[in-house]
Amino acid sequence: MEKKLLRKMIDRCVVDYFGDLELSPLTEDEYDELIEQVTIDLHTQQAEEVFAIVHDKVYSYLSSGQ
Repeated sequence: MEKKLLRKMIDRCVVDYFGDLELSPLTEDEYDELIEQVTIDLHTQQAEEVFAIVHDKVYSYLSSGQ
């Protein structure tokens, strides 16, 4: 899946949690790491919806305090 699309989906999750993308605690390296994790999960969990995978990864990442 294209990185730009995954980035937009991650941004949407961040807006859902923080209300504004400007408040995002994620660095570019963290975005790249999340995109990589989502891409791996997309290949291993093909039956799962893309948005559900993205949302789960963002939630896990933000709640773990990484």
